[in-house]
Amino acid sequence: MKRRNIALAAILLLSSTVLLLAGSPEESHSAAVKLDRISLGEMNPGERITLTQSEINSFLQYDYAGLIPEGIRNLHVELESDSGIVSGRADFSQLGEAQDTATRLLLMMLRGEHEFAARVRYVSAGGQARADVDSFQIDGRELQGPILDWIVQNYVATDLEGFALGQPTSLGNNLDQIRLETGQVIVVASGVRAQL
Repeated sequence: MKRRNIALAAILLLSSTVLLLAGSPEESHSAAVKLDRISLGEMNPGERITLTQSEINSFLQYDYAGLIPEGIRNLHVELESDSGIVSGRADFSQLGEAQDTATRLLLMMLRGEHEFAARVRYVSAGGQARADVDSFQIDGRELQGPILDWIVQNYVATDLEGFALGQPTSLGNNLDQIRLETGQVIVVASGVRAQL
């Protein structure tokens, strides 16, 4: 199960959900079948599976929607070469309890829905992947420094079980690479099947 979560985290990091106007149950089913093969390690050595942006967004809209944290909605993903942009609306005060005074103050300032957009750079090869948040905007204003670090640590990195932002992480499941291209994700199995 942990290996399945690592592969899904790598793909889902850049593919949260989609606007309600796009996607279909049929594309969601197609993506679910592909994601099951990937996450269960059922790919043949050297095999490539392509997930389109529309399939991923459909999967997340129809099959993954129940796992999206309360307070996040209207997410949209745009895949580019080695990067992705995830945008949507979030009420940060619904996303967790504040433990310290500074956090409570920031959450009070972010009460209510706000538009957000995150640009994430993602590269992988040789069974490893690395993702870095390049920028994060709230209501069109780019966050930098400690506030950006706090948002990433408290809201982006928390749901990525087995995947660490900013450092190489094993893809697992006998995967060699998960490559982002404009409008699609290409998952490549390693050339040799792992022995049990």
